[in-house]
Amino acid sequence: MRVLHVVESFGGGVLSAVLSMVDATPDIEHQLAIWHRRDHADTGDERAAFAAVHVLPGPPRRAARGLRNLVRRVGADLVHAHSSYAGVLARSCDLGAPVAYSPHCFAFERTDLSAVSRTAIREVERSLVRRTDVLVACSPHEGSLGAELGFRRVVTVPNRALHPPQVRVRRGEPFRVVTVGRVTEQKDWRHLVEVKREADRQAAARGAAGLHWEWLGSGDTEGEDALRTAGVEVSGWLPRTEVVARLGAAQAYVHTAAWEGAPVSILEAAAVGLPIVARAIPTLVSDDVPGLEPTVEGQAERLLDLHEPLAWARAHRRSLAFSTDHSVSLQRYRLTTAYRHVPASVRNPREIPRARMDHSSYSDALVR
Repeated sequence: MRVLHVVESFGGGVLSAVLSMVDATPDIEHQLAIWHRRDHADTGDERAAFAAVHVLPGPPRRAARGLRNLVRRVGADLVHAHSSYAGVLARSCDLGAPVAYSPHCFAFERTDLSAVSRTAIREVERSLVRRTDVLVACSPHEGSLGAELGFRRVVTVPNRALHPPQVRVRRGEPFRVVTVGRVTEQKDWRHLVEVKREADRQAAARGAAGLHWEWLGSGDTEGEDALRTAGVEVSGWLPRTEVVARLGAAQAYVHTAAWEGAPVSILEAAAVGLPIVARAIPTLVSDDVPGLEPTVEGQAERLLDLHEPLAWARAHRRSLAFSTDHSVSLQRYRLTTAYRHVPASVRNPREIPRARMDHSSYSDALVR
């Protein structure tokens, strides 16, 4: 089977998710089409994972024509579009191949848009339901939203950390708190600044030492300047190996995003055993992420409580257990199940590897 993945940018969390899918299904040939709509972070991720990498022209009409020609030229059995813009591109024209769609967080969940804009985006998604052969959701929350929109076939395929970590965290001093991602409204750098200020206030009231904060990534100039002014180091874009190394040298991971799909950064932090403190947003609640807190005050308090050795050890064990639950075998089983859910009239079932996994206890409960 030959799958053509379509992404908007070559870098960041979406590509991390795609790379893990490729790694989990070596018996499928994966090719990549990149549509560079905006500035993106090329963090040095390996292109060698794909049988071929193609670049689509920027203007939407030219991109659509280029994608149609590419599908025919490479003989793609399935097009898998990732995130909103690539999803619209792949489903708004007749590609001559079935289309799987992974929103990686529906755009109508964005809290920085007006209610009118979110309603309009929801209607666009609803209008494209019939042009989607299978919705590949990254969390139970996303799967539920897809079912509400009317998608006929929904399979939840969990993200995971791409490679087994070479390090495990150890509790130590100075107590370093890290987060990972693009400095944007979505990752909500303002919320992180508020958490830091509250943590500083609570630490002073306790007579405790302050925390050392670092944002691994880059993005909006305004956000970077505000973070540095608040005392948060901003690293700039780093290769994934360096990100994982810095996660392994930290003592806690904080995640303050206002909306999310299923962030790989949390899974990478959990894989090295970092205690997690995260904002309780719907997708993370649905995925049972450890360390969830709904308020700034609660997030700051949980971070400071991790100074206590037993609390840190408990959180460390919870992170490792959470990482284990997001296994390569589960991802492989769910993804091949998703691809087999493409209607038989538009694909050759013999070309798709039969869904299988190492643990028979998993079922098709999340496949509708």
